[in-house]
Amino acid sequence: MKKTRGSGAVLACLTAVILAVTGCSGGNSNASTSSKTESEATATTAGETGSGNPDISTFRKLTVYTVGNFPQNDTKAVVEEINKYLKEKINAEIDFQGLPWSSWAEKMALAYQSGEQVDLTFAPNWADFANNVAKGAFLPLDDLLAKYGQGIKETLDPRFLDGGTVDGKIYAIPTNKEIGESHTIMFRKDLIDKYGFDVNSINTLEDLEPWLQTIKEKEPAIAPIWLSGSGSDTLGYFDKTKPSMEENFRYELVAGAPAGIVLDTKTDKMIISSMESDTAIYRMKLYSDWFSKGYINKDAATTKTSTEDAFKAGKTWMKFGSDKPDSDKEDSIATGIELVKLKGNDPEISTASVSNSMMAIGRTSIDPERTMMLLNLLHTDKHLINLIDFGVEGRQYVKVEGKDNFIKLPDGVATRADTGWAPGIEWMFGNQTLTYLWEGESADKWEKFKAYNEKAHKVKSFGFNFNTDPVKTQVSVVSNIIKEFRPLLETGSLGVDKVLAEYNQKLKANGIEAIRAEVQKQYDAWKAKQP
Repeated sequence: MKKTRGSGAVLACLTAVILAVTGCSGGNSNASTSSKTESEATATTAGETGSGNPDISTFRKLTVYTVGNFPQNDTKAVVEEINKYLKEKINAEIDFQGLPWSSWAEKMALAYQSGEQVDLTFAPNWADFANNVAKGAFLPLDDLLAKYGQGIKETLDPRFLDGGTVDGKIYAIPTNKEIGESHTIMFRKDLIDKYGFDVNSINTLEDLEPWLQTIKEKEPAIAPIWLSGSGSDTLGYFDKTKPSMEENFRYELVAGAPAGIVLDTKTDKMIISSMESDTAIYRMKLYSDWFSKGYINKDAATTKTSTEDAFKAGKTWMKFGSDKPDSDKEDSIATGIELVKLKGNDPEISTASVSNSMMAIGRTSIDPERTMMLLNLLHTDKHLINLIDFGVEGRQYVKVEGKDNFIKLPDGVATRADTGWAPGIEWMFGNQTLTYLWEGESADKWEKFKAYNEKAHKVKSFGFNFNTDPVKTQVSVVSNIIKEFRPLLETGSLGVDKVLAEYNQKLKANGIEAIRAEVQKQYDAWKAKQP
């Protein structure tokens, strides 16, 4: 997914490969009315989105699928306000299907196979996007975008559209957010201050060791590092070991391929990281060393408690996150705990980074044209996107007096989760640059995002997506092997040499070489077509 130093983040992406997955009562009746002037200034109505005036006289009920921290207590009230607004704008409402992470992948696979109505759906590259395109799950969007998506084309950096393109056709529209990605570790600010730690002094993962030792000795009730072998949490997320820094971003993860396959950019050859990357092996041994020293929670390989949940429960002082602008402030607001973060790598644009959050129109959509109108509104209509992201004004948030674009929690409410609507879906929908800022965030946050995007650069394999169909049997078996060994290798729970030898033997015996050959074949063919 992201380009990695020494392929260290290869292990960080195993979960995405395996699991297809690393916030009641009546609504505010004045919400949509009071924001009408504001939304009209930023929205394009259905009749203005393309050439001519499309007929929206027929009412439509569109099914919209997404994934997040669901169920939410106030979903009914929020969706009622969304539908009241959409009825006015495009004579449509949505049947909102907010699915929990635990069942989303299985539910969507069934929905695509069974032919049930799917109008708009979250369809990131890490959720088998390329294969779903090959199976005909999604409609090509080029013509629909040209007719009813002019607002998208005017506001979205054209580099994003490459992320949703397969064989020259657009099948998904990415979220307008950071175009590149870099990752970080965040820490409780009170403990950073208590022990006089300087976040600017941490340049590599190894630099953290004195901090970990201090926390282990002086804060025995919490884990210096919390990992969950069953989740997406891994130290590989902060991809800055000393050897990986020396490799200077030599290896790239390959979109759509099992995480063990990476591209060596010096040779343009696909390699198996656990067998051929010294930096990946070094990282696994570092984990093992830290586990033996007590820096990592003892139940890391088996616990179902994610780092995020452990952090909120006071079991650790750290959590993983994006290094995008103001991400520490966003997470501070979400958790109710003040955080500071380490500086990550410079952002890089990969196939994954521009396609890790996209929306597609299902082939079973009852009205693709109206669905594209909805998608266009998500990218252009300030009232709608804030309603979806943050809920109903007066219920989930209130405006900060004298600061039109700033919001805060209502009086007496401690966290967003307490408002009844905090599914953590802001990064999935439409145009993030239209969203309100929480009190405490930087007033120039979106200007920072623009600068962040401008300095991001493309990785070598940008635009390549591996189609697993030719080796789908081997991929299925290898994915299960990865699932079996991942908790042991990524948490350092057992001696690396023995576990790694057994892991590599199983990979070889079950088709990893055939997968590598197929990835190389497809990559070479793709590269030959590049200008």
